[in-house]
Amino acid sequence: MDNHSAHDEFEIVIVHGINKELRVTETETIEAVKLAALDCFGISAADAGQYVLRAKHDSQKDNQLSENETVAEAKLHPEQHITLAAGTPYGAW
Repeated sequence: MDNHSAHDEFEIVIVHGINKELRVTETETIEAVKLAALDCFGISAADAGQYVLRAKHDSQKDNQLSENETVAEAKLHPEQHITLAAGTPYGAW
């Protein structure tokens, strides 16, 4: 059973050449997490449209996360590795 409430903070690991931990809450959007990840690596928020977040789920396939979802909706969990990758966010084409 999961003892986390919807507002609990936890750390995920952002992978972009090297790994950096990032504290998130389950109610944050993936877009907000991406902006915080960019800041961790010294990348300007102005370049946000050139990056996406990707994560492995049950299928073990690396999938792009929808920036409109929350951390909870994306089913991210503590210590999960999330890749900050070059790419075009959904809906930006």
